Amino acid sequence: MKKVLISNTALPSKKIGSWTNRITKFLANYPDQFDFILSPTEKPNSKFIFCKKRKALPSLLAKLLRRSPVLGSCADYFQVLDRLDAAQDQLHLVVIDDLALLEGIALWKSKNLKLQIRLDFSFHGHSFILPEKWGHLVDRIFFLTHLGYLDTLRRNGVFIPQIHVVGNGADATFFYPLSKEEKTKKKLEFGYNPEDKVLIWVSNNRPKKGLNLFLELAKILTEKYPNLHALIIGASLPLLPSNSRIKVIGKVSNIDLPKYLQLGDIYCFTSLWNEGFGLTLIEAAKSGNVVVASQNGGIPEVVIGLNASFLVKYPNQLSAWEKSFTAAWELAKTYEPNQEELAKFHSIELWEEKFLKALDS
Repeated sequence: MKKVLISNTALPSKKIGSWTNRITKFLANYPDQFDFILSPTEKPNSKFIFCKKRKALPSLLAKLLRRSPVLGSCADYFQVLDRLDAAQDQLHLVVIDDLALLEGIALWKSKNLKLQIRLDFSFHGHSFILPEKWGHLVDRIFFLTHLGYLDTLRRNGVFIPQIHVVGNGADATFFYPLSKEEKTKKKLEFGYNPEDKVLIWVSNNRPKKGLNLFLELAKILTEKYPNLHALIIGASLPLLPSNSRIKVIGKVSNIDLPKYLQLGDIYCFTSLWNEGFGLTLIEAAKSGNVVVASQNGGIPEVVIGLNASFLVKYPNQLSAWEKSFTAAWELAKTYEPNQEELAKFHSIELWEEKFLKALDS
C-alpha cells in the first residue's frame, strides 16, 4: 500500500509556521514513510509532486452544473491520484488540515470504491463539523488533543471515523532554558538590565489571537511593575506603542525564535478562540518561561504537567489576566526551570512516535 501525503501548503517548507516546520522535519527524519507528497511544492520531483487547489466554482454555478464546488478546485490532485491508482490497487491517503481538500479527496475516493483506499485527516484545529454526506468516507482522524475530539464528537450528530490523539511537539535542541548566567548575558545584549523581567507575546495580527487585549494588558502591567518589559513577536503594528518598555519586533524565522523566547520570563498566550493546541505556548514553556494562557480549546490539556502555568478562565476580562499575571510574577521571581523535565514536555520525539503509530494503525 502506497502512502500519499496531501497538502495545499507547500512541502517541504522553510516558511514561518508551526505544523509546516514540524512536517518538514518529519519528512527529513523519515524519508521512506510517504511514497508521494502532493502539494504546491517549490521543488517538484518524482516524489514531491506539484498540486495546488484551483479557485472553486461559485456555489450557484456549481449547483446549476450539479457539481460540488470543491471538485474543480481539487482537479490537480485528482489527476495525480488517477495516475497512482492506475499503478496501484491500494492507497493510503493522508490529508493535512484542509477540510475543502479533504472533501474533494473523499469524493474522489467515492468514485474509486473498487480500490482499497484508506483516507486519513491530520487536523490542526480544535474541533470541526464533518458532513455525514461524505464524512463516512474518512477512515481516521488525528487530533491534537482529546478535548478537541470530544468537542468534535459533541458538534456532530453522526461521527464515524476512528481517531488518534497525536498531540504536537517542539524540539528541545532548539527550545530549552538558559542558565541564570546565560540569561543575564542575553538580557544585557538586548539592552535590558539583569533584574528586568521580560513578558513575551508571540503570534500574528489576527484578532482572535488577542493582540489588542495584550497591548492593553502590557500598558497596565508596565506601569505597575517598573522593571517589567514587554516584547511582541510576529505581529506588526501601524503605530508603535508610545511606551518605551513595550517593543515590537515583527516576524522572526523559526531558527531565530528560540533566542527571543529564552530571553523571556513570562509568556502570555491571549488566544480568544478555541485554540487547537498552541505550539508557541509549549515552545515558550520549554524555553524557561512561566506561562499565562486562556482556558480555551485544547489549552487546558496542553499544560497538564506544567506547574509553571496559569490559566485564565475568563479571557475576555482584562482583570482576569491581571490576576493571573500577578501569580505568574510571584512565581517568576524564584522559578528555576528544570531542563531535563522540560525536554520531555511535549517533545518532538513523542509526537513523531504517536504520529507513526497512528499512520500504521
